[in-house]
Amino acid sequence: MLESNLDKLGEDLGRILNRFPQERKRLMESAGEKMYQQVVENVDRSTKGKRGNLRKAVTKVIGSKGGYAAIRNNHRIAPHGYLVENGHRLVRKGKEVGWVQGKFIYANAMNELEDTLLKQAENVMEKIAGDLLD
Repeated sequence: MLESNLDKLGEDLGRILNRFPQERKRLMESAGEKMYQQVVENVDRSTKGKRGNLRKAVTKVIGSKGGYAAIRNNHRIAPHGYLVENGHRLVRKGKEVGWVQGKFIYANAMNELEDTLLKQAENVMEKIAGDLLD
């Protein structure tokens, strides 16, 4: 009896381990898309006037095996992106006259989506664990 239960558990765990990479990749692609949309929305909300290159520079990168999702600024399109994100000195006629606060477009996107992304990951894990019980 114990041996058959252990065999069943081993089979179930094998099924989960085979499904996990696929589910993880789907989860990362979905999370990456949500983060991308949030960053673009933050660019539109946080900046005024021309923002074409800053918006075009938002780039989504998914790891080849789905291990991570990253949203970054493409420095070739918008080399000033880090200045907008982190803030910078304001210089006029060679003299520093003040400081421009950062917009934290990327950092705020992650903070705004943290709960949603955690809930989505929990749902995937519950789905995989639920399949074990079925």
